Amino acid sequence: MKKRIFALVFFAFLAGCTTVVHTQGTKIDKDRILGIKAGETTRAEVLSAFGTPTDIVVENNEEKLIYVYKEERVPAYIGGLIESEVQGRKSVTSLEVVLKNDIVSSYRFKSSEN
Repeated sequence: MKKRIFALVFFAFLAGCTTVVHTQGTKIDKDRILGIKAGETTRAEVLSAFGTPTDIVVENNEEKLIYVYKEERVPAYIGGLIESEVQGRKSVTSLEVVLKNDIVSSYRFKSSEN
């Protein structure tokens, strides 16, 4: 009987250790960022490469397309039933593309993890 309980606990432990990934937004591909050229890349090309932005800000005759992608990796146990958010790792990636007359004038890419 003890062997069965031990085997059950052992297999539950093996089957239960996993990571649950929660995402928000569209993932920003670093290779596509390298394709952005200030003074050359158009608004249509940015939208084609990155899709619909998270936010759009217009000020001083400039349009800023803001893309934000958030990812959280949380350890889970027993088939994902128990999540340990304390040990979770969060990362935020953002891309801000500034357009003037529908041409990229500048862009900024940031990535952080904690």
